[in-house]
Amino acid sequence: MTIGVPAQLQLCHAALTHCANLSGARVLHIKGITLSPQLSAGRPGSTDSDVLVAPEDLPAYLRTLEENGWELYTHFKHGSVFQHAATYYHPVWGTVDVHRSFPGIDRDPAATFAALWRDREKVELGGWDCYRPSLNGQRLLLLVHAARDQMGKAVHDVRTCWEDLNDSEREQLRTFASSLGGEVALAAAIGQIETVREEHGYRLWKAVSAGANPTEIWIARLQEARGTRNKARIFWQALHVNPDHLRIRLGRVPTEEDLRYERWDRWRRAARNIGGKFRTLMTHR
Repeated sequence: MTIGVPAQLQLCHAALTHCANLSGARVLHIKGITLSPQLSAGRPGSTDSDVLVAPEDLPAYLRTLEENGWELYTHFKHGSVFQHAATYYHPVWGTVDVHRSFPGIDRDPAATFAALWRDREKVELGGWDCYRPSLNGQRLLLLVHAARDQMGKAVHDVRTCWEDLNDSEREQLRTFASSLGGEVALAAAIGQIETVREEHGYRLWKAVSAGANPTEIWIARLQEARGTRNKARIFWQALHVNPDHLRIRLGRVPTEEDLRYERWDRWRRAARNIGGKFRTLMTHR
């Protein structure tokens, strides 16, 4: 017997809460089927689950996931340019993105989680009591995610989380975003990115919200990095081979020859696309 995707997702979140209880980790269930009805009505359905974990509780939570049959699919450092989430897979419960931070409000991941956790609310998923952010917290997460979402849910999320709000509600949301360092990402989501052009993060979020290609996004990250050491670190990350993505693309575990070829190809493409920009970026502080 098979069950529908919504029912499976409910059970997946219940299983994730079970692991949170076993490990003593604080876990917030975010996006997808966990959303409040006023945010989920008319929103395209999800096929996986998402949780945000308190940074200090993350090691214990990941150990418990693996002890309970969850397999690491994509590591944090290989998931995206923000290195914010790892993907785990379970043969029964499906796939979950485990977030250690949330792009756009990641200035201080621990402080961000504490603020969201403080105003959390209870929701029943799969027969288990789970925790999700408050309505305002859910709105902020959806909006800053919409700023980098090219998959079609951004229009719905901006409408329900911003355009449908009154002036007082918008001001409350702006204040909340500002307290977490999310002014730039929020501005990008609601089409006001040019109002924060003097703020740190403007170049990166302008590129991300415009759907820039990976090279352009890495260049924006270099421009935003402060200090030669940080610029060099980001440049090295940009040229590092992503073995998780390569495995997915090849459909098998990459060999050393695959990794060598990919490494050479990335350097070749970087030389062609970036050219002499790196020297300028390294000296621009």
